[in-house]
Amino acid sequence: MSPPPSPPGPSPSDPGVPETLEGDGTARDISGNDLPVRHGSPFAASPPDPAADINAQAVATRGRDFDPEWGVLRAANWASAWVAICGLACLQYFPEGGVIVAALGCGLATLGLFSSRAMFAAVLLALHAWLFFACYQRLF
Repeated sequence: MSPPPSPPGPSPSDPGVPETLEGDGTARDISGNDLPVRHGSPFAASPPDPAADINAQAVATRGRDFDPEWGVLRAANWASAWVAICGLACLQYFPEGGVIVAALGCGLATLGLFSSRAMFAAVLLALHAWLFFACYQRLF
């Protein structure tokens, strides 16, 4: 019996088909240039980037990692304090708006509870809750 015919396909003489020369395991194209050969699992994590390590060191401040949310949370505390002043003014002159302003202050103070000044935010939250109910009572 004769062996079955091989299926038609690209021949090693095609320019885009890599071939192994001299049995050393180096993949080369037809012009003799080395082709990159990936070893290992295609799902493995890539090796760490040295530039990322330098950036991580530059971002670290005083032994703590820089957290971009830290500034937002502290700013929420300050905004809540300013809104409390406006809420106190609304209590006297415009209770309808005071309800809305106090609700905004409650949201800001709640966001501020996750900052490094949680006690300050808790006091502001209690103040805004009181302002909300006081303004609401003045409506009727």
